[in-house]
Amino acid sequence: MITDNLGEFFWKKVKFVLLFLLAGTLLYIVSVRYIFVIPHSDNAELLSSIRGYEEVLDKQDESKEQITKIFEQIKEMEFDIHQVQVQDEVTKRISQIRRLYKDNELSSKFKFSIISADLMVLYFNTKQEHSSLKKNKTKIEENLMECKANF
Repeated sequence: MITDNLGEFFWKKVKFVLLFLLAGTLLYIVSVRYIFVIPHSDNAELLSSIRGYEEVLDKQDESKEQITKIFEQIKEMEFDIHQVQVQDEVTKRISQIRRLYKDNELSSKFKFSIISADLMVLYFNTKQEHSSLKKNKTKIEENLMECKANF
């Protein structure tokens, strides 16, 4: 047989390699199991915070839809006509968006509602002022033409 021809030196090498692998494996298992302990954490807190952020994202989406509707309503408003009821409705809807921050116990996750409400108020006031400026400009032009005609 072939194994009969192999010398004693070869078998010593094989025995050394096998014992070395066995000792290395045992050392690895012991060190991982007892010395380098892998931390075990409870994921319940992490999962609850993820659910909380999902709720925040859902509320952001709802607010985004409301803000888009308010934006379209302000865009279509004619400020030349005195529309107190429509303006009050817009300011009420903007304050509802702002209230989302207070309803959630002033959580910093809901600061988007304050920022978006402030931006909508700024847009509303700017649109109102722009309309007023256009109206005043036409009146001034009419008065200027009347003054030119009188001279």
